[in-house]
Amino acid sequence: MTAVLIAFASREGQTRKICVHAARQLEGAGCNTQLIDLTLGAPDTYVERCDAAIVAGSVHRGRMDQTLMSFLMRNGAVLGRVPSAFLSVSLSAASVDSDARSAVDEVTRQLLHDVGWQPDEVVHVAGAVEMEALNLLERCAVHAVMQHRGVELESQGRTELTNWDTVNAFVTSLLERVPGRPSPASELRDVAE
Repeated sequence: MTAVLIAFASREGQTRKICVHAARQLEGAGCNTQLIDLTLGAPDTYVERCDAAIVAGSVHRGRMDQTLMSFLMRNGAVLGRVPSAFLSVSLSAASVDSDARSAVDEVTRQLLHDVGWQPDEVVHVAGAVEMEALNLLERCAVHAVMQHRGVELESQGRTELTNWDTVNAFVTSLLERVPGRPSPASELRDVAE
């Protein structure tokens, strides 16, 4: 059975939700998945045993999580030996503003350069906004920035911007690169969020 590592750093929970969704898709295709929340100080022991890997992190205020960077610095060489992909989660990925999308792409490229890891694929996916988690000033700032970028947000509650079709295509693309795997199109199934 193909072993797929999914290591992630999630600040507000959307990156975790995306990774759990990807794990369900992979399990539906007959893979064994290991989800590792890097923010909990999970051990790196699974890295050596994986046949493929997804690493995911969110961009906040132009930066990636330090635990994610440390994990990649320690394990980039091993991850480079298996089919691998990086999933960058940000609000900017939902923007209609090409400059905003370019900026988050640059943050991601710089991170990968700094840690010395070159995954086979890099995908940008939009995250979510939890208004109750923000103070008044942050709410106003987020609304202004996202409105400027052409993204509508709910004034209260949660606005999920993730395109699940993009996530599913990302998983399919990874499976196609794993040696000895049958065509994933017939194996993958939609899963409930």
